[in-house]
Amino acid sequence: MSPEEAIKKLMEGNRRYVTDQLEHPNRNQESREAVRATQTPFAIILGCSDSRVSPEIVFDQGIGDLFVVRVAGNVVGPVELDSVDFAAVYLNAAVILVLGHENCGAVQAVLNRNTQDIPAIAEKIGPAIKNIAPGLPDTVKEAVKANVRHVIDQLKHSRLLSELIAQKKIDIIGGYYNLSTGEVEPVR
Repeated sequence: MSPEEAIKKLMEGNRRYVTDQLEHPNRNQESREAVRATQTPFAIILGCSDSRVSPEIVFDQGIGDLFVVRVAGNVVGPVELDSVDFAAVYLNAAVILVLGHENCGAVQAVLNRNTQDIPAIAEKIGPAIKNIAPGLPDTVKEAVKANVRHVIDQLKHSRLLSELIAQKKIDIIGGYYNLSTGEVEPVR
């Protein structure tokens, strides 16, 4: 699958989710058997651990379709990067989607300087949102998007991923999940 086809498949799944026309693909015994020996996900989702944002549901995908790496604030450190690299290199996923979301608690904590319980996560988010002015109407939304863009930039500087991008085998994109509508909008 090409990166463009993978992005289209994700967004079609999100459209089904938003319009309540779910197909629930690859969620039966036959699907479980098909992926028992190996996996071939078409997309990697680097998303937040937030319980309200489940990628397989949000994109109407099933078993074996997505390789999901979840961590509060959808940040990337050595462990997350190794996981993404593994799926890109060995599982041949065609796209990486960095998925932020509305009202992200980790981003809000950094904005509010209330990070004593999440120092490692705050250290990753801080540089991404340092130029966001607190207290404006869309401060949290803009901070979440800035964090998504920062993580995309980090991933694009990975030696393995940059080689795959140059070969047009993978693309890295960003998304912002709206909790009330269920829609994932592109982050550029």
